[in-house]
Amino acid sequence: MKKIFFIIITIFLLTNVSMANERFIPLELFTGGDIRDDREIRYTPADTIFGEKRRKKIVGPIDWKYPGTDEIIKVYKRTKKNKSGKVKKTQLFTVTNDGQCIGRVYDQRRSGTKYIKNGCKFPLGLWKKGETRTFSVTDRGSRTVELKILKLGKKPTSCVKYNWKLFDTSGKKLADNDYKFCKKRAMTSLLIRKIKD
Repeated sequence: MKKIFFIIITIFLLTNVSMANERFIPLELFTGGDIRDDREIRYTPADTIFGEKRRKKIVGPIDWKYPGTDEIIKVYKRTKKNKSGKVKKTQLFTVTNDGQCIGRVYDQRRSGTKYIKNGCKFPLGLWKKGETRTFSVTDRGSRTVELKILKLGKKPTSCVKYNWKLFDTSGKKLADNDYKFCKKRAMTSLLIRKIKD
């Protein structure tokens, strides 16, 4: 009887320890919207100006028709202005990969316009600290995105810091960035590592 009691207590403690390192990351952390208490990913209203220089903005959700199809999806529009106030970058984001992340479907900037399928830029749902997941993306060819949680926090309102890497089909690293998102502020920091050829 003591053995069974000991086993039950051990399982309970191990479950609580693993759950302590896991949390639900809400969509509102990405958009800067009000964070809810539930664990449902919903397209809630967003109208947030963010960034150190206050030149970035995210609004939505809005309906957007994916070019060449009849598919209409809900997206958030994120823009970045230059010093003179002119929009220099526009991106559209939607929930992807069975709710595991939000990713770009459209990206327009000086280097051109591109349409992305199955993009992944921000983790959503249940994640653990230190957890790494990979996703197949179509972004000017086949690509692989790797997300790794660096800092998670315990509450739905805690900041999240993660690493985002992009690889081509040969496994060559194309990008390696660290992002931090915080409640009511959306993205608060970005570290871009230079990739050596």
